[in-house]
This record gives sequence, structure tokens and C-alpha cells, in this order.
Amino acid sequence: MSETASGINWSDAFDNAPYIPAAADFPQMWAARSQAFRQACHFSRLDIAYGTKEREVLDLFLPAKLPRGLVFFVHGGFWKAFDKSYWSFLAQGALDNGMAVAMPSYTLAPDATLPEITQQIARALEK
Repeated sequence: MSETASGINWSDAFDNAPYIPAAADFPQMWAARSQAFRQACHFSRLDIAYGTKEREVLDLFLPAKLPRGLVFFVHGGFWKAFDKSYWSFLAQGALDNGMAVAMPSYTLAPDATLPEITQQIARALEK
């Protein structure tokens, strides 16, 4: 993205990493914590297909008892980075409070447009 007549540099406005110390280390840390969480979570179903494309899969984490509700977590990454596997560890708090957690992946830009990505997320929610 480039600067517009408004004077806003949109690339800078959405790219927080340069302002966070050791930001480059975070994705590896998230991935490691999430891998450990998935291995330890006894009530999970991983890579449930919700569509026909490679990244149209979701992970479902369930509490030990009947869920009180569902947290549907759509990962960030500026539509062009990451997948569900980076964020699994974030399900722990919701699980501890009796909630199920669904985490979908989706096709990233530029391989999909934003309307296509939002349609994928809608399909995942319907699953």
C-alpha cells in the first residue's frame, strides 16, 4: 500500500513489527507454544476440511465437559501471513472457561482476494 492524498502511509500504519523489540522472534515462539499445546490437548480435532482448497481446514478444541459456547478465532497476519497453527495456544483460556474453540486457516493474499477470504471464513463458520 502506498501513501494516499490523506497523507497516511498505510504500509506503516498496519506494520507494527518495526516498533516492537525482537518482533522477528515472535512467530517462532507462537509456533512452538502452539505445537506443544496441540500435542497436550486431549480434546481436539485437527485439520477438519470446510472446503475444497488446501488451506480450507480448521482445528477444533473442546473443553473436558460439554461446551458452554464457541469462540471462533480468525487469525491475523495482514491477510498474507500465518495460519491456524501459530495460534493454538490461545485456545487455553477459553477452554479453561468451558468454551470450545474453532480456528480456521484460509487462502492468503495474493492467492485470494479479500472477498474470497471472507467467503472462506463464512464457510468455516457454517461448518
